[in-house]
Amino acid sequence: MGLCNSIEFQSDMHLVIVGGGYGGSHLALQMIKANICKVTLIDPRDAMFHSIGALRATVDDDYMKNLFLPYESMIGDSFMRGYVENIDTKSKILILKDGRTVAYTHLVIAVGSRSNFPSNLSKDYPDVNIDEGKEIYTDYREEIMKSRRIVLVGGGAVGVELAGEIKTDYPDKSVTIVSSTNYLVSSRTKTKFQRNLLNVLRAKEISVILDERVSNLDELIVNQTKEGQIVITEKGSKVDADLIIPCTGTRVNNKFFQHEMGEFLSTRSINAQGALKVNSYLQVKGHEEVIWALGDVTDVKEEKLAYHAQRQAEVLAANFKADTTNSNRKQYKTDKGPFVIFVSVGRNDGVGQMFGVQVGSKIVKKVKGKDLLARKTWQVRGMTLP
Repeated sequence: MGLCNSIEFQSDMHLVIVGGGYGGSHLALQMIKANICKVTLIDPRDAMFHSIGALRATVDDDYMKNLFLPYESMIGDSFMRGYVENIDTKSKILILKDGRTVAYTHLVIAVGSRSNFPSNLSKDYPDVNIDEGKEIYTDYREEIMKSRRIVLVGGGAVGVELAGEIKTDYPDKSVTIVSSTNYLVSSRTKTKFQRNLLNVLRAKEISVILDERVSNLDELIVNQTKEGQIVITEKGSKVDADLIIPCTGTRVNNKFFQHEMGEFLSTRSINAQGALKVNSYLQVKGHEEVIWALGDVTDVKEEKLAYHAQRQAEVLAANFKADTTNSNRKQYKTDKGPFVIFVSVGRNDGVGQMFGVQVGSKIVKKVKGKDLLARKTWQVRGMTLP
């Protein structure tokens, strides 16, 4: 997976990567190991956020040590902390919020997507440091602890897995999932998966309301304990709640490039959903030899998973190497195999679908639920889990 160091260093090449998530950090490491050129990774936080494990941190204080991977320990001097606010594609310059500018010859945009806290920090807390992030989750655990009736709005993986985490640590709390769809997690799962998942949730006494959209969410106080609230659906169902947690609303992080790269309809590089249009080499439309993108920010038609972002990073690293040796580039090919998914419902329970076969709690716990991929995430980046 790594790249050899036999290629001559390209002194006139500066690769800048904006966004240090699963894809961006992996690419930075690959390129630093290759020693092809100067590499700069820019991120507003001082550590990579292991979002896959974020939901466990809402109930488990000990898990907090797994959540933040310091960039300086990961990539040293190649890291620059800053918030990219604008881009000048003609001059090949990034403008940071504090007024600094960074020139690039090659740019990779890997800023991901933003969603509601507590599954993600980028929407509400885009530039917190490690200590601030830990304090935020410590405070949030207090909200969960003092709430008796918790309603999760959204039946995707976040809503289901958070319900499982809460109910595992606090079995006496009332936990309800309200889903606007008639299925949980993904429409690509089989009927048996849905049945197995509902059985696991019911065994934990987690209530599930399917195919009902919440109609009064804008009127409610979310992520903060407040007794006496009532969640109402468009079909008239009512659920009493002390704590309401929104688990929907993922959007592309496109603020810094939206105007510059989406201004002209005929040539714009972003689609209607705000994602960057890329070709099979992950080059951004209209900027093919200068700007690339990977991960959630692209319009690649596949599940937005950390695994896919890391695969894209490996293709980009191989292509940058190929360019310096006049070799052929590789195309990024989406995963055409059978749909694979593992949904943990707390530490010890869960369901999965693998190559069309349904798998149960024992396998899900071993593959994912035990530590929510923390050890693997640290090891892939050459770091030791605390």
